[in-house]
Amino acid sequence: MENPLEPYRLEDKNTYLFRPEQCLDKMLTDLKRGKERGSTTHSKELDKCWTWRKQEANIWTGYANEGKSLFLKQICLIKALEDGWKFLFCSPEDFPAEEFYDDLIHTLAGQTTDMYYDNVISEELYKYCHDLIKDKFFFLYIEPPHNTIKGVLEEFKKLCKTESIDGCIIDPLLKFARPKDFSERDDIYANYIGSICVDFARITNTSFHLVMHQLTPNIEQDSKKYPEPSMYRIKGGGSWADGFDNVLSVWRPNYAVDKMSTDVQFASQKIKKHKLVAIPQKIKIEFNRKTNRYTKDGKSLFDFDKFLKNP
Repeated sequence: MENPLEPYRLEDKNTYLFRPEQCLDKMLTDLKRGKERGSTTHSKELDKCWTWRKQEANIWTGYANEGKSLFLKQICLIKALEDGWKFLFCSPEDFPAEEFYDDLIHTLAGQTTDMYYDNVISEELYKYCHDLIKDKFFFLYIEPPHNTIKGVLEEFKKLCKTESIDGCIIDPLLKFARPKDFSERDDIYANYIGSICVDFARITNTSFHLVMHQLTPNIEQDSKKYPEPSMYRIKGGGSWADGFDNVLSVWRPNYAVDKMSTDVQFASQKIKKHKLVAIPQKIKIEFNRKTNRYTKDGKSLFDFDKFLKNP
């Protein structure tokens, strides 16, 4: 994908100079039509909290095994189906890649791919769902110890050009090698990663997402629950939130006391551009294990079924 900053590059440098006259056409277009706002998630409820906007870098946080990665995959899936976006994932926890794609198909079909359950998907529908996603998702794996965030972003840049990628996801940060130069200071490492991730989003004109775990706190004495995730309790320190455009969280409030609870909370904890993206807020949703989908008041948060009318 072409670097949108290229017209402003200084000769033989990774530096860009923006002159007023070069920016005027875009400024006048924005004046007449309004500035480009974030594009829909295809959920009215979710759009109140966050919308897609390219050239922005997002952090997704939450406690381990509480569904942040699955939720992120589902909003990517509906964006791919509805708007034709292409997504590039580097997610060691989803390796092998067959499990990653299988999970997408389970959500899309709303039927399990596990023979031990009663709503097993047919082979015909499985292949049909595969065909719907095969040109929209790409899975990258880099062997340790070469899998630094910088190394992943370099490979991402190449694929963004050759595959016309719209969104890039690294999940989770803790699975990637940390350079020796940053072995001691968490805040310096956080500032470094924030800087290169934001720069990557700007240069590639993509929506970038980094998944990070929360520090595991003590269970609250009164409620017997974990406290709500906070952008200031991301593993590695509060500096992480400062370097990114938006911070989003997924939380299962009852999970500490009831592993079968389906209650989920999605929250936008930080939104850099309120007028163009959304105002930080929370919504309560549920998770349906059988369909592998998130729901709102018992109805699927995203309308995947309309893509299954003619399998």
